[in-house]
Amino acid sequence: MLSIGFNPYYKNTQRSIEIHILSNFESDFYGATLSLVILGFIRPEYDYVSKDALVEDIREDIRVAQRSLGREGYVAWKADGWLKGEEEGGQVVGQVGQTGVVGKCMME
Repeated sequence: MLSIGFNPYYKNTQRSIEIHILSNFESDFYGATLSLVILGFIRPEYDYVSKDALVEDIREDIRVAQRSLGREGYVAWKADGWLKGEEEGGQVVGQVGQTGVVGKCMME
């Protein structure tokens, strides 16, 4: 799950990307290449009245993302070789679904 925006609660002036990884790993992976596919949109960014309200919405976003990732259309992406590092390059894929354009990117 990721957030792209200005994080208005914290009054950020630069847009940033924050990635929340929903899996647990036995060791850290600092310095590793991250491959991701954006599969959908959960909600817009809000300016919250409290940190607790922000945290509760993030928890709800996690629940929504976990339910969505269990659906057939999303489960198919688990087998994608590019995400597992089996393919080279960071090309954009032009698949369009109900959630919008699905793309691939590579961060190094």
